[in-house]
Amino acid sequence: MGKSLLGHGFSTFPPGVSTTAIARNAPCPCGSGKRFKDCHGTTRSAAAASSPDSLLRDAQVAFATQRFDEAEGLFHRLLQNDPDNVAAWILLGECLKHRDWTTAADAWWRALELDPENAEASFHLGNLNLEKGERGAALIHYERALRAVPDHVSALNNLGLCHKGLGSIDRAEECYRAALAIEPSQPDALVNLANLLFGREQYPEVLAVTERLLALPQETRAPVRLLRALAQERLGDAAGAEATLREAVRRYPDDATLHAYLGTLYLRAERYADAEASISRSLALAPDSAYALSMLAHARQQFCAWTDLPQLFARLEALLASERGDGPVPVDAFAALSMPLSPLAQLHVAQRWARMQTVRRADRPAVRVASGERLRVAFVSANFRDHATMHLSAEFWERIDRSRLEMFAYSLRAADDAYQRRAAAAFEHFIDVAGESTQRIAQRIRDDRIAILIDRNGYTRHSREGIFALRPAPIQVNCIGFPGTLGAQWYDYIFTDRFSLPEHLQRFYAERPLYMPHAAFPSDTTRLPAGPAPSRAACGLPERGLVFCCFNNAYKILPEVFAVWMRLLARLPGSVLWLLETGSQAKANLRREAAAAGIDGERLIFAPRVAVGAHVARNAAADLFLDTYPYGAHTTANDALLAGLPLVTCVGDTLVSRIAGSQLNTIGLPELITASLAEYEALALALATDPVRLAGYRRRLAANRRTMPLFDMARYARDFEAAMQAIWAEHPQPR
Repeated sequence: MGKSLLGHGFSTFPPGVSTTAIARNAPCPCGSGKRFKDCHGTTRSAAAASSPDSLLRDAQVAFATQRFDEAEGLFHRLLQNDPDNVAAWILLGECLKHRDWTTAADAWWRALELDPENAEASFHLGNLNLEKGERGAALIHYERALRAVPDHVSALNNLGLCHKGLGSIDRAEECYRAALAIEPSQPDALVNLANLLFGREQYPEVLAVTERLLALPQETRAPVRLLRALAQERLGDAAGAEATLREAVRRYPDDATLHAYLGTLYLRAERYADAEASISRSLALAPDSAYALSMLAHARQQFCAWTDLPQLFARLEALLASERGDGPVPVDAFAALSMPLSPLAQLHVAQRWARMQTVRRADRPAVRVASGERLRVAFVSANFRDHATMHLSAEFWERIDRSRLEMFAYSLRAADDAYQRRAAAAFEHFIDVAGESTQRIAQRIRDDRIAILIDRNGYTRHSREGIFALRPAPIQVNCIGFPGTLGAQWYDYIFTDRFSLPEHLQRFYAERPLYMPHAAFPSDTTRLPAGPAPSRAACGLPERGLVFCCFNNAYKILPEVFAVWMRLLARLPGSVLWLLETGSQAKANLRREAAAAGIDGERLIFAPRVAVGAHVARNAAADLFLDTYPYGAHTTANDALLAGLPLVTCVGDTLVSRIAGSQLNTIGLPELITASLAEYEALALALATDPVRLAGYRRRLAANRRTMPLFDMARYARDFEAAMQAIWAEHPQPR
């Protein structure tokens, strides 16, 4: 996550001043050396002596025991007789700040007039300004305090917060470490240092600092354990992260955030039942948690457990329309794509996720392309490997005209597979930055003078969103990896086409559309193996009966679409539904839902996961591909069309629902696009019951593959090159 989960360890009281109730046997705060019960603990403040020393001692005791109104009255009495008493002015400010910062500041300024080098008055004024967000002014006061008292640990800690807020991360770290050199167990400085190191992606050091925090006898901060678990996960130690979070929820069973993140860890490990249990507990503790709501819905989608799913979606939509959607961690942006949320709600999700980026914004760099120099275009991705977006893109990258563009790739995740080797060969410059920090990667991109930087991840797993927030290139493009708006001001364009993102929906995108003339999705034709398609028997399918097919991931299958599929099976005896192999829980749940609809669960046939070429080829053994809604087929639609399998889709107002329609439109089969589930069901039934018509579409698809733009990667590469040069021509050039 980009946002700090620890918050700030903001030291608000100077060393030696307690604001908790005093035990009767504790030393009296007046300095007499007696126990409190034998000194001021037996003294009624109304009977306090009127001498300045007695008034000061009584006021200090009242303040230390949190009787602030009484202490304020005593300080006023004292200052009437002794207006130059600096200590009284400082403590009067401490009393006043509980109800009025302005008058408290007046008291501290008076103390500074009397004693310009007074460290405590400067410290309190620094805190006042830091609370108000005026970090520059706070910094001046803390530095003045430290001139007088160089080992003032709280001032050093808070000075570090000022520097961090002003973007001076190195200086902030120096301050925290200076505070810890004086007081190694100072918890606020340790918290702030851990938080800073996490932001710098120095995860081994985060573990070392959190170890020190957890060893403190007064350690009561659940977020410390959460930060430690997140650092462990980033280091690839999923088991360690789970152990840390399990111990944390044992210690803090009522902490909703801990339960939510433990559930997220289970979800990433595909332990969906465990995930549901943890996230449900989180939601019981925090019913309006946008993050927990989204993750609970997403967990249930993953294993097709649809209990209360429509109600969860409705709660999310309502939450996103209110300010309550701005919780500490908002709705998970990727999970939201597969939910039936409005395009406005999807925009709000992305905008709130983007606001979690805490890196300091940088100015747009000026890049000059000299006459005769090629335009430098770069892709950033964690998926130059065996991944759906890579399966689509390799041929396109190989066909780029290097005389027009100088192509760079920054790989965020190393993989020793044939796909990464193919990507490395396709790009003129392929740079593995997996082990580098976000700041270092952004600086490398700047140093490489990249003109157009393309994000192939967005808000997906293993992404590094912070790179783009640092604005390392003059033009930055959201492209394909996250099929929706990223809601961030540092993206200039979203790579799309006019079907996928029609002009009337542009208001729901933070980016300006960069329209490709045909489909935005590339289509690597080399992934279809030569030779005949596999037989039905080879695919484990019945020889007779119609085969409906959907190879989308299980989380895209929602109850309303599944109900359509079951009605189709009911109308067509002997037909089957061919789905992609999924977990045992999802398979059992889908077969149970089928049985509840009156369909034998064995009519759902699950295709094992196989290599890409074999998977694409087997599509041809089916009769009709049925798309999901609202998150439709993207790569899987391309697979089906490449193999010659007709596809029926339903489009809505979100980008994820329109990608298959874009591909059908580009291959010249717009008749297979519907605008409602009722139309979708009617068309699928009409095709399934009219074999001549269905065969006609299959023949048209085979013919159009050779003539229409969808699978013409030479044309796609030229269109891409032209698009890059066009947006660069529009960009204001440096003088």
